[in-house]
Amino acid sequence: MKLSRRDKVVTALLLIVIALLSYLMHCHWRNRFGSRGEAKPVGEVEYKYHQVQRKYSDRMIWEDVESRSPIYAYDWVMTKDKSDARITLNNGMKVDMDPESMVEIDETRDGVGLTLRDGTIRADSRSAKGASITAGDGTKIDLDNANAQITSDGNGVSVDVKEGSATLKNRDQKTTVGAGEIGNASQKGVSKEKTSIVLKSPALGVVLTDPAKPVEFSFTAPAGSEACTILLSSAGKARRTLTVNGTSHTENLGDGSYQWRVSCRVNGSPVTSPTGSFRMRPQQSFALLSPSPGQVVTANNAESLRLVWRSTGAVHADLATDPSFTAVVQSNDVSAQSVSVKNLKPGQYYWRVYPAGNKTAALQSSFVVSDKGELLTENDEARAKQNAEKAAAKRAAETAAAKKQQSEKSTKAAQKITAKGASTLTLEPDAKSGRFTATWTPVSKKYRYRLRAAADERLTEGLKTQTVSGKGSATVALPEGEFYYRVDVLPLHGTRPLASSTLKTVTVKRKRLPPPPKVKSVQAD
Repeated sequence: MKLSRRDKVVTALLLIVIALLSYLMHCHWRNRFGSRGEAKPVGEVEYKYHQVQRKYSDRMIWEDVESRSPIYAYDWVMTKDKSDARITLNNGMKVDMDPESMVEIDETRDGVGLTLRDGTIRADSRSAKGASITAGDGTKIDLDNANAQITSDGNGVSVDVKEGSATLKNRDQKTTVGAGEIGNASQKGVSKEKTSIVLKSPALGVVLTDPAKPVEFSFTAPAGSEACTILLSSAGKARRTLTVNGTSHTENLGDGSYQWRVSCRVNGSPVTSPTGSFRMRPQQSFALLSPSPGQVVTANNAESLRLVWRSTGAVHADLATDPSFTAVVQSNDVSAQSVSVKNLKPGQYYWRVYPAGNKTAALQSSFVVSDKGELLTENDEARAKQNAEKAAAKRAAETAAAKKQQSEKSTKAAQKITAKGASTLTLEPDAKSGRFTATWTPVSKKYRYRLRAAADERLTEGLKTQTVSGKGSATVALPEGEFYYRVDVLPLHGTRPLASSTLKTVTVKRKRLPPPPKVKSVQAD
């Protein structure tokens, strides 16, 4: 088939358009991810409670986010029920997200902004160089050195300005809202109103923990106020209008996050209050308390640190240096509500607690150990000098010990040790325990050897040990039951094994006595 001249021209134009679009996409990709294909963070997200999720722009799956994680342009961040989060952008704007809220990170001509898809946020642009937020309905909110609470739902957008000013742009309408005013954007247009009513209780951001106790609403209104109502809203629930007699009201509320405003009429004209927010969050019977998520623990406080939680019954607690808990630093089965960890080195740590035998119910958090200590006052200079001298001496001792241990390791070739022992052990009927002996071929007579036997694979429950020098056997007393054991090769000084045998088992059984002989009875004639 022969193409006409017109077909060739059209084909050439299409190829040019495709090439131009490909070039623009390439430029956009380079601008977003950099010349090396590495994404450029535009800020970070941190949270204080429960669960926060993030969805990357090029993925469809939501995933849990670690506190103080970087975020990138076009990411989505969502807070779950009872959760909260703070987003700090590189331009200086801080955004606090209420529970059940969702935002998208935007790239604009002026820098980086946010789109509020749903929920309530509090934006602080007082330290930012240019800040803009777009609501889900398209309303653009330009913040000028402002501190404002912004709520977006199916009924529209409200912007409650505490400090500074905000400019609302919706379709062809525009209005500037100052401190002490509320701007509203809806299908009816853009409007604003003065906030001459002062909210007193519940306090802004307070967390109430007793749902059985009615919530006490109170406010101060201008003289002559009448027909006052409370507009109460909560994520996932229909808005409610509560009629108020006077300047107070009580209402029973369930678990959730709430926003409320008061409207009255004075001489026939409407007056309103700023937007208040509070949470009804019953105290959990199982929760992680300290360190808080993302907390930075100074070096001197990490010498002895307590992990604290709230629980009932036996639990298992793990501390690790990775979020998947493959590099466990400490593991404990406890019935208490805290555990001590000592001498943590600088770095990131992850910890989790779960009810004994139920890992699916685990709560996980993380914290950072800094290599710096707390700042000292002038009166503490002498103490600081002493601490520095002690730290230097400790480091010198640790260095000498490490060199000695390394020297001991280097003197022996890489080798393994194999332990042997009876697979079963029989107890006499009246014996409380039996003597179990493990044997092995000594690596060298200059090393010590330790036999460990316990009822669990981690060798912690009912642990029995015996340490010998240069010998090839050791004996421990074991009661009836199934036990695990292994042999460790130890240096002359120190308890860290140079090598260990594989884990083996031994079953201790009690000897059964034969049944007593049957005796036939003899009856008299």
